[in-house]
Amino acid sequence: MPAINLARLKTQAARLSEKFSEPEAFVRELNELLDFYTNRTIRATQIVQRLSLPTYRTPAPVLRQIQAELVSLAGTHSVEAIALTNALWKAGSLEARLLAAYLLGSIPPAQAIPALTHLPDWLAQSTDKEIRTALLTDAFDRLRRENPEALFILLEDWLKSPRNSLQVWGLRALIPMLTDPQFENLPAVFRILKPAVRSAGPVTQLELQACLATLEQVSLTETLAFLREIIGDNPAPLMLRTFRRILAGLSPELQAGLREMLREGGTS
Repeated sequence: MPAINLARLKTQAARLSEKFSEPEAFVRELNELLDFYTNRTIRATQIVQRLSLPTYRTPAPVLRQIQAELVSLAGTHSVEAIALTNALWKAGSLEARLLAAYLLGSIPPAQAIPALTHLPDWLAQSTDKEIRTALLTDAFDRLRRENPEALFILLEDWLKSPRNSLQVWGLRALIPMLTDPQFENLPAVFRILKPAVRSAGPVTQLELQACLATLEQVSLTETLAFLREIIGDNPAPLMLRTFRRILAGLSPELQAGLREMLREGGTS
C-alpha cells in the first residue's frame, strides 16, 4: 500500500465524485481506487476469520475522504444518490456497502424514506457486524436528526413485528437516538418500545439489556416507571424470565428497582 498523500487522495476522491451520476462507472473507479490503497500487509486468512465479504482492507482515511466528497452531492442530487446507493450495495465489497450505508444516511429524509424501507432486506443479507452497525446508524443519520417522527414510525413497525430479527434491529437502531444529548422525546420511545419488551425472550435479551442501560442514562426515573407499568400489566412469563437474565448487565440502581418490581410481582 502506498503512503497516503492527503493532497493526492483529495484529488482522487474528487475525480471519483465526478462519476456520481454514473453508478457503474463510479463503482468501477471506486474499485480501482480502493485497490490502489489496499493494505496488503494483512494476510487474507485474517480477513476471512473476521468477515464474510470481500474487502480491500482500505485504510480509514481513504473511506473518510470518499465520504466527504459524497455528502454534498447526496444532499443536492437525491435521485442519483439513491441509484448510486443501490449500485454500491450490489457491488458487494465491505467498503462499497459501508459507503452505501453512509450515502443513504446523507440523502434528505423526504427522498430517503422509500429507500430506507428496504433496510430489513439489506440487514438480512448481512452477517458482518460492521455492515449491520452502519445500516442501523449511518443509514439513519439525517432521518434521526431531521425527522425523528418518521424514524419512530419506521421503527415502530420493526419493534411490534413478530420477527425477532426485526425487533433486534429496532432495539439497536434506537440506541444512537437515545445517546444524542439533544434527544428528549422519551414518551415516544416508550410507546414504540412496549411491544418488543412485552415479547422479550432469549433472541432479543442482549439488545433489550443494551437499550434499557441506555434509557436509564437519559432518565432512570422514567425508565423505572416504564418497566413498572409493563410488569404490572399481566406480563408474559418469558418476559419476566428475560428480565431476570439481564439483571446482572444493568446498573446497580436499575437492578435494585427491577428486582423490587419482580419481587412484588411474586416472580423472584
